Amino acid sequence: MPVARAYFTQLFLGTLYAALFLCLIPMATGAAMLFLPATQWQPWHPDRWQDSLYAHRETLYWLAALLMAATLAWFCWGMGRVIGQAQPRWQPAYWTTTLLYMLVMSYGVAIAVVTSTRPHYQQCQMYTEKLNGGLRHYRGEDFLVELCGTGSGDNRHDQIRLRIFDEQGQWRAVRYFTVQWGGHYPVLIDYARDHLAYFDASEGEDEEFVKVVAMPPTLADWLSTRIPLLD
Repeated sequence: MPVARAYFTQLFLGTLYAALFLCLIPMATGAAMLFLPATQWQPWHPDRWQDSLYAHRETLYWLAALLMAATLAWFCWGMGRVIGQAQPRWQPAYWTTTLLYMLVMSYGVAIAVVTSTRPHYQQCQMYTEKLNGGLRHYRGEDFLVELCGTGSGDNRHDQIRLRIFDEQGQWRAVRYFTVQWGGHYPVLIDYARDHLAYFDASEGEDEEFVKVVAMPPTLADWLSTRIPLLD
């Protein structure tokens, strides 16, 4: 079999096996949880599993990184066996293509993990009114400042998603932050001549918890709404 054909065959099979492996791990974990006492897997009830994922997201990120590293090492080993059969002058091109492909794979897995661990935002109208969102006028344009939340827990912390839309309904900016109801942190959005400010209670007292968004939103804000993981 020509090396080029063998390379793309191995690329396809390696991707297929890697995807199956990464999909089977969560399924096996879920099946194993069925054998645990009910008190231990109760937080992962279907009604609350997304909130549980968000609460343990840092641990999940590390586990996903370790699994991805092992998968990529195995994938690279398999590709190396094929690339080693190519002529020396073609091997750098094959390796460059393989490494770029592995970067794309890693990016796709990162998108899936981060998306699955984000909380479920809801009650946008209520949060928009409660946190001083709504229509705002900047430089001759109207912008809708929309806020949605997840609901506060025992510590009265509430995860908030802030999105800004222009007159055409185009999504122009997004931010994620935390408010603490009944705490000493401000909760209302504050508006200035060229920006809006919000207060992130997750930063802690020793950090800069006042965050700003340029108004109108910048090109970087627009790009971050369309490129996964940049938001």
